[in-house]
Amino acid sequence: MASEVFKNEMTRRFVEVVKYLMMSEAVSSKTEIGLLMNQPLQVVSKLLTGQRIITLEQTQMLILNTNINAHWFITGEGLMLKEQSSSVKESKMAYYINGNRSSKAIAAMLPLVSDLEERIEELKKENRTIREQLVGLEISLNELNKERSTTNPPSKKSP
Repeated sequence: MASEVFKNEMTRRFVEVVKYLMMSEAVSSKTEIGLLMNQPLQVVSKLLTGQRIITLEQTQMLILNTNINAHWFITGEGLMLKEQSSSVKESKMAYYINGNRSSKAIAAMLPLVSDLEERIEELKKENRTIREQLVGLEISLNELNKERSTTNPPSKKSP
């Protein structure tokens, strides 16, 4: 069973996360926090007042749907936020806040799709460069092997 100190620390960090999300305007209400966690407002309120301790499932949903650092949330060590591009963070949060439905959810995902398309193009260019380098290495290796075979012809074994 979790100690009182651990429960208090988890509650304190949860309150800190909610304040951050509201102050950064990532969410506009506790109801939206509940949507990110797949929990009703009453549960969020009880978590904020310490009447309940956040479960692993609730923690997981909150971490998956925000840019909160899981290590920090569990241990209190390190930074509260993990690195993530702002468009990924905003798209992800908007998608869940809009209930994964309708044109609002699709519109929320568009910046993420755009970022992914750009990254795919970058990876294609890197792939072409690597392939060209490999072809160049193969040609060099073939030329080196030809040189070796002409300067050092195979010796014939005598019977």
